[in-house]
Amino acid sequence: MTHCPLTDEEAKRIENSFPLQKAASNNATELCIVSVNLALDPTVIGFGIPFHGEDETIDGWVNNDHPIHDTIKLTELLQRKTFTFLVQATGEQVDNLFDVTGSHFKPFDYGYGDKHNWDMTRYSHQIPRNRGSKFSAKICYDDINQRDTALTQMHLQDKIGDQPVANTEHFVCLLEPKEPFFPRHWRATRRALRGDFTPISVEFDAKRHTPTQTDTDDHRRNLATWDAVHLSYGSDHMRKVDLTDRIALGLIRPASDHGRKNSPEAFNSYNATTGTASRTAVRLICRSGIGNEKKRIGAVNRLNSLNIWPAVMEHDMFAERKSLAFNDILVGQGLWDLFKAASSFRFPHFDLFDGVTDQVRDACIDHVFEDDRERVQQYFGKLHFGIGLVSAAPGMGKSHLASIIITLMCLNPSIRQLYVSASSNGATDNILQRANNIAEPIVDKLIDAGHPVKRLMLIRGYKGEIELINCLKALKDISFEESGIWNPSPWHFERSLCWWTLRALGSNAVPPLTSDDCTQLWDLHQRLGALVSPDDQTSPIDGDYLKFTHIVHLARGMITFGEYTKRQTPGAHQNTLARLMGLVMSCANVVATTPAASSNNPYLAFNSKKAKAVVFDEAGTMFRADGLLVFGNTPRPMIAVGDPKQLAPVLATAIEKLHVLHRKPHYLSRRDDKDDGWPTNRFTAEAEISWLSWFIHLGFPVFHLHTQHRMAEGLFDLMLKTSYSDINRYFKYSPLCRPIDFPLGIRVEQYIQTQHRLPSDSPDKLLPVFFQTNGCPCRNYPDSASRLNPRQTDCIAKCLVGMMEELSISPADVAVLTPYRANLRALQKRFRKEDILEGVICATPDTFQGREAHIIVVALCVTNETGPGFANDARHLNVALTRHKSGLFIFGDLKTTSRRSSEWTDGNLAAGSTMTNVFRIIEDSRRIVNLTGDPRVDPDSYWERLETSSKFL
Repeated sequence: MTHCPLTDEEAKRIENSFPLQKAASNNATELCIVSVNLALDPTVIGFGIPFHGEDETIDGWVNNDHPIHDTIKLTELLQRKTFTFLVQATGEQVDNLFDVTGSHFKPFDYGYGDKHNWDMTRYSHQIPRNRGSKFSAKICYDDINQRDTALTQMHLQDKIGDQPVANTEHFVCLLEPKEPFFPRHWRATRRALRGDFTPISVEFDAKRHTPTQTDTDDHRRNLATWDAVHLSYGSDHMRKVDLTDRIALGLIRPASDHGRKNSPEAFNSYNATTGTASRTAVRLICRSGIGNEKKRIGAVNRLNSLNIWPAVMEHDMFAERKSLAFNDILVGQGLWDLFKAASSFRFPHFDLFDGVTDQVRDACIDHVFEDDRERVQQYFGKLHFGIGLVSAAPGMGKSHLASIIITLMCLNPSIRQLYVSASSNGATDNILQRANNIAEPIVDKLIDAGHPVKRLMLIRGYKGEIELINCLKALKDISFEESGIWNPSPWHFERSLCWWTLRALGSNAVPPLTSDDCTQLWDLHQRLGALVSPDDQTSPIDGDYLKFTHIVHLARGMITFGEYTKRQTPGAHQNTLARLMGLVMSCANVVATTPAASSNNPYLAFNSKKAKAVVFDEAGTMFRADGLLVFGNTPRPMIAVGDPKQLAPVLATAIEKLHVLHRKPHYLSRRDDKDDGWPTNRFTAEAEISWLSWFIHLGFPVFHLHTQHRMAEGLFDLMLKTSYSDINRYFKYSPLCRPIDFPLGIRVEQYIQTQHRLPSDSPDKLLPVFFQTNGCPCRNYPDSASRLNPRQTDCIAKCLVGMMEELSISPADVAVLTPYRANLRALQKRFRKEDILEGVICATPDTFQGREAHIIVVALCVTNETGPGFANDARHLNVALTRHKSGLFIFGDLKTTSRRSSEWTDGNLAAGSTMTNVFRIIEDSRRIVNLTGDPRVDPDSYWERLETSSKFL
């Protein structure tokens, strides 16, 4: 680097070109010419990322490589190594400004090497060796290795700890643990039991093993393994049961196999198990979910593969370049290296409306809210790299728009088949139901107008094994149980693969198909129907379908299951049905599953070979690796919809430390003081970057929605002021949100006014109500970090019973949300005592995101004694306080957070937590009802005894 002052001639040119500079000539600051010569090629970040210039000229410079001021192209400028700058500074200031002494760039190294394939042996050494403080999250990585390290290690360290390699796929513990049992074992067990759908089983000695029995092999033959469900505090089976240092399970007798004939040693009552009653040694087997982590690791490694995935993109002439570009984009540096290798490459655009008839386009656009129609056509008519992002606050039509886009893609001849995925089973159910609700009227309107379209085939895919089992049950005319306490499965019959397979077979258990249904499915149905009366067919039967003859006869009631089994062996029957389900799947317009299910057949085959586009709903809650699992390494049209301010992806180890301090030291627990405070997982911050926020931060254009369509006017104001103040200048309520159009909300407001005489700011608004629950302490079981508040749940139940009986409110219109799983079970347990509350949904914000109800009750389950804790998480609170349509009731303790002295600044809330700001607005509204908990509901004496008896406190 060199510098020199301006010559007299150069100074005159500057003065003539910039007259204002002459006026400032008396300033002591000098103008210098600085010349910089680079020894190496410059690092260019962000080149090739979608860019929208403020006018055509600037847009042309960046996107079309037009010469800048007719002088030099951007691509030529970026390849230069010599630069000259005009700097307003003294020579000394320039020396300091351009000081490059000791600034040689050295990439940061996480320390986990450059191999990222699944290898348990490597992990067993790699993870313990690299323990340390938590890493910060990144969007822009130095290289591919850095990116892949972060994306893989955050999932590995969420599942793999210090346990021996041989045991990593199972967590093993006793139902009634004895010494030695480390606190970390409780932690691992809680992690393994996390969630309602976690598969667990129990292995036990099926008959008493006497001391004289020494034949190990014979003993092993007596072992039985039964499926089990975790029974938490809220289960009716746990009434008056002491759960101190115990894990409560419900065992399920197998429907078949040798285990059905065996039974565990059992007692007629809980009291009979106390005292000197004998104990049976068992193994509790909790699936760690490590199989899903393998899939995630594989999806990340696939980015660097030369193989194109999905296979449907192999026919794209630009597939290889798209794959290379996508890999570079996800590093966060841009496409400069790719441009240098192939300068002719440019970001392809995708027009979602291309190839769609005017009638189809208009029928779909008519369902878009009027204020957004023009913007929708502009944005989705020019998608950079085929990627579209939709971001909006709750109630503003994200899923509504996603459903319209799904329908449009299905009716676009260039796409027709697509994959839909969401981060959870509940969210996947929700988006498929909404898509169906939008598609039906659009398609029916087009059919009535004589347009050549067919009804769409939308499949909600669940675990393939469950689909097969339930289809077998349906053919046997055995009723199947949907999700419940003894069947913790997300499976639902309607629109499942089982449901569509039965329709193809012509079963009377499902609605019949017609010629207006999906063309491919109708054709399959006709071919199967030909097997019923082959002599009546004018054309020969397809030989490939003859193997389905018996199963068609069974489905249509022409033979009994007993007759069927004489013609088909059980193995052949399952294989035949599985092949038929694969054929049914290939007919679908849409298959919707969670990311984990997408990596298993038959969904894997459909996603890879059939789906020409992907839609992600609730993408702000999805792990990046999960997005890659569905999307692949070669871009196809993709729409990701979500709200970055709501739930982010959550790792089980998000707040977990390697060593936990307990009030009672465990006599065998040993800690290395230097490890205190180290996290179990060093990459938890990386998890907060979701699939949606990743692409937003990478620079892809985003389509925003700003109009509230769901909530009655006034009911979104609370969160608008606390979480979404950045959209305040764009925000408005839709004409659909007038309180007069929410009769239930008006009746509830009148009831509250009559019962409690609360103030209301305006008769044209409906506002939330806060119930201050006094004398309602929160409780914790010693082996659980979750929390419950039985007295508060009792207050909620009494309030709801009175209001619902008085106003004849349907339980389907009410939902109760709480951030703590233990409190969820406590609510369910209390509600089962009231007939009118039997159908009221109780859920956590995690499982209710994307859903809604007319009346939402939020049980915060925090007090002044506990502090805000987990309930103060801005994202969870945001979800909980935005699910309503007609009314919002919040039960909690306003003393949980302290009131700040500086409350308002220029009409905006002063800085503070979301809960603090919410409470401040509620206090100012004075819409507060005081309630007192009943101590008889939850005596203090029980918890005092529990705290002194557990060895794990």
